[in-house]
This record gives sequence, C-alpha cells and structure tokens, in this order.
Amino acid sequence: MELDNPQLNLRWQYAAYFALAVVAFIFTLILLPTSGAYFQRFFGEMNVILVIVTASLLGAVALWYLQSRYAFTILKGRATLRGMALAAVLATVLAVPIIVADFIIRYPQGMNVPLPQALLFYPAVGFVAEIVFHILPLVVLLLILTPLAGRFGAQRVVWLAILLVAVAEPTFQVLFEGKTFTWGLVYTWVHVFVFAFLQLALFKRFDFVTMYAMRLFYYAYWHILWGTIRLEVLF
Repeated sequence: MELDNPQLNLRWQYAAYFALAVVAFIFTLILLPTSGAYFQRFFGEMNVILVIVTASLLGAVALWYLQSRYAFTILKGRATLRGMALAAVLATVLAVPIIVADFIIRYPQGMNVPLPQALLFYPAVGFVAEIVFHILPLVVLLLILTPLAGRFGAQRVVWLAILLVAVAEPTFQVLFEGKTFTWGLVYTWVHVFVFAFLQLALFKRFDFVTMYAMRLFYYAYWHILWGTIRLEVLF
C-alpha cells in the first residue's frame, strides 16, 4: 500500500472508507429481520437502509471537502496503526470513569443491545454516528467559519470548529434521555463531550479510521463488555 503516492493514496483512502460503509450495511442487513427494533431507538421510523446509504454517500462527499480544503485524511497507512494504538488507550481511560459512574448514576437497565446482536449493531451504528455527529457538522461549521481564517489562521478556525462540533453528540444524548435536570445528566454530557473532542483531535492528527476505531474500542468496553456484566452486578 504505497500511501506516499498521492493518487494511489486517494484511491486507498476511499477504498477503506467504502469498505467500512459496506460492512456497516451488511451488518445492518443481517440484523434487520430479527432485531430491527434496536435501530428504531436511534433512527425512529426512518428507513434504516436509506439512513445507512445516505449517510455513507454524504460522508464521502464531506470527507472529500475536508481532505481538499483542510488536509484531513481517511487513512494514513502506518500512521493509522499508531493512531489506533492511541485510540485504544484513550478509550480505556474513558471507559473506567463511566463504568464507575454507572454504580452511582445507574443508567437504564435496557440501554445496551445484548449479545450477540451487539457485535454487529454497534459497528454499524457507530459508523453512522461518526458521519452524523462529526463529519457533516464539521463541514458545515468550517464553511461558516472560513471567513475567519484570514484573521485568526486556518488552524485556529479548525480547532474552533472541532470544539463546537464536540458539543453535538453529548447534547443529543442528554436531550434524547428526555429527563429533567440531574447531576448525572451533567456528568454524562461532560464525559461524552470529552470523548467526542478526543475523537475529533485524533481525526485531525491521524485520520477517519483512527477516530472510528476509538469509538469501536469504547463501545467494546461500555456497551458490550460492561453492558453484559452490569446486568449481573447492578440489577
């Protein structure tokens, strides 16, 4: 994989992206006949297949813009391996406090998709989440903030956009809960904000694959491993 060749680099990057999109699509197809209800918690009454396909196509266009204008990448080859190692460490560090918090806050008993469906569900939903909560909002904000680049510098504008985009996912999660204000919700917001910000920082430093990998590592701890254990420990 000669990622130092610009043209080959671009082909490999989009090959990697669409490979992830196809995997998310296949996992969704496998789950829909028997476990479609799990997707409704996130997508409501929207057609799940249409959501996956639309998000994948929009994500490809958005990544092209981020690559061409701000030097973001989808895949960096050997550097991706270093990024994924760092992503694993950060996911581990973040998993510990949220698991400890679960003993105090007691998140809902049925919040996680059970095994074995979880092994297919979370990679598929996580792929869509990266596009919806990170890639598309980042493009929109950079389009809005571009006029500021001349005064403050392009890199500062990018970091400002990253900071603002990191607000989207925790805010959605808190509003999705639909509960009155609690300190547990405040902690959840802060925790998810830190998670999102670190992901986006990895995206800037490394690539999209690294950012997505951090989500998968975190999901493996929080939703799958602890998601199974907590049913025996807390309930």
